[in-house]
Amino acid sequence: MKRNTGNRTLRAAAMQTGCAGALAGIRRAAPASGVLAALCWLAFIALLTAAPAAAQTTVLTNATVIDATGAPPIEDAAVVIVGNRITAIHTPSSAAPDPGDDGRVIDLGGAYVLPGLWNNHSHLGDLLPDPKGLLPDEPLPRAMIRAGRNAVDALKAGFTTLRITGDRDFIDVAWKEAFDSGAFVGPRIVAGGPPLSTDGDTDWLVRTGKGPEGIRAIVADNIAKGVQLIKFLGDRMPPEELIAGIEEAHRHGIPVTVHADNEATRIAVMAGAESIEHGNDLTDDTIRMMAEAGTFLDPTIQCNLSAEFIAERERQIVEAGYLDPPEVVEGRVRVSRADERSPEYANYARDVINKAYAAGIRLTTGSDSNPISEIGVLEIEQFVFHGIPPMAAIQAATRNSAEMMGMLDDLGTVEVGKLADLIVLEKNPLEHISHLRSLSLVIKDGKIVNRSQDEGQASFWELYLQD
Repeated sequence: MKRNTGNRTLRAAAMQTGCAGALAGIRRAAPASGVLAALCWLAFIALLTAAPAAAQTTVLTNATVIDATGAPPIEDAAVVIVGNRITAIHTPSSAAPDPGDDGRVIDLGGAYVLPGLWNNHSHLGDLLPDPKGLLPDEPLPRAMIRAGRNAVDALKAGFTTLRITGDRDFIDVAWKEAFDSGAFVGPRIVAGGPPLSTDGDTDWLVRTGKGPEGIRAIVADNIAKGVQLIKFLGDRMPPEELIAGIEEAHRHGIPVTVHADNEATRIAVMAGAESIEHGNDLTDDTIRMMAEAGTFLDPTIQCNLSAEFIAERERQIVEAGYLDPPEVVEGRVRVSRADERSPEYANYARDVINKAYAAGIRLTTGSDSNPISEIGVLEIEQFVFHGIPPMAAIQAATRNSAEMMGMLDDLGTVEVGKLADLIVLEKNPLEHISHLRSLSLVIKDGKIVNRSQDEGQASFWELYLQD
């Protein structure tokens, strides 16, 4: 990619020597001219109270925009970003105004601009498989470190938003606060905290409540601790508890997603849940029910592949020209095999998402496995390998995701007025979805993300997923 930064200048205001000296004298309580001192103090106060510097203007020129609205790509476009928002999209790109001396122009040479990607079924701290045996009795600080590393790596891979569907001890809330404050640079986090289930559920990750009132209480407590999403393990809960929990979340204005089999899906949809996780055994009648209700489906395909599907996926990635290092290939295959399904199960799950898409259900992409940086890309690829059109797969990872969370006014598409969460690809993902791997630039909130890896830094695979 060609980057033209020649027209960018940095300007800094400096006080004149006389004022500097006068102010220094006043700080020392030394004599100074009264008029000079007064003028200098006024100047000093003006500097302290001056308006913030003008927002940075960035122009991505010679771009091909795939805006994820479903419209055809916009060729020879210039995307103008002022501060953290897209303020204009010009065609031809030469029509874009000069951003001035303080702006920057990045010539993309025809590369493809898309919205930043979402991963909607994320567990920042989980591991499957866990070959080093780290999870049992793991101290919270170590889990926090892995969760943060996972999130930062995901941003570098183009995932500008992560929707968390279960993490221990509200570590996702903590990392959201860290990223939002600027203490660390990371993706946007839609925090879900620990998932909720019925009393007696011994899953290490969950919080439980006894009876409808107990469920209502833990819903309210999760919300008080800062979550933006409530997830229920619906197929483990009595119907009255699931319904009570959904009602309580909605009473607080918080959306709900439900880990569900076919029967739990029907209960959740009737109770008004916004989305379903997995749903791999949905019947045609339940699919129709979801379509009529407008319920989203996050199918987590990577958890439901047969050995044949895994091998075919690897063949198609190589066919597209992506020969990843053995560490990556072996690692992602190992992750997929940890959740390997029978051919019958995997084929049925594939048919479910195609029926859901045909019925008009809005699909979203979520990997459920880690590292998100790699498995999240596999999830989007697998949509297409399973028969979903490339544009629909891209929309599942962008537009549909933002709409599901009520954030479409700000995110999910490349349109004027939206927040500038963007990725740039060197090759067209509509021609082959694996061209998502041709990533060359990530922009989050109008700022370019440093994608480099520090010298000596171990990979996520080496740290957590190798024996």
